[in-house]
Amino acid sequence: MNKIQINKKYNLPEITKDFLSAYIQQKLIEDNFDWIKSFVKDGKLIGGGKIRPKGCKNTYYVIFVYNPNKKDRKENIYIKSEKIKFGLVPHLYNDNSLCLYHPNDLSPYMQFNFIDTIPWISKWLVTYELWLKYGVWLDKEYKH
Repeated sequence: MNKIQINKKYNLPEITKDFLSAYIQQKLIEDNFDWIKSFVKDGKLIGGGKIRPKGCKNTYYVIFVYNPNKKDRKENIYIKSEKIKFGLVPHLYNDNSLCLYHPNDLSPYMQFNFIDTIPWISKWLVTYELWLKYGVWLDKEYKH
């Protein structure tokens, strides 16, 4: 009997999936970012909160989903705001989630944690408000 047959016959959980990472990231967020509320469901960390980064005029509501079992980009971070004209803003993916980094900027030898992206949300929002003011994205830029 092979692994697939055993899993079907005994209804065993998929042991190749990562169910712990989301809980670890949730604990790190709770310990470091009091503006974020989150929960884990089906191995995904889901959460959000209101933030007004230093240098921003507006307060924004952030929503995120972190799925450690996805290939490539494991997080989707969204800003919920009627003020943002999503069709025009640079550094957004097609689903209007924030583009916070380029994968080539990350070292293949270092562990990358979802919590590392949280400060980048503030940087994105400050850069966004400067873009509104000056019409130029004042940070690294990769064409999407």
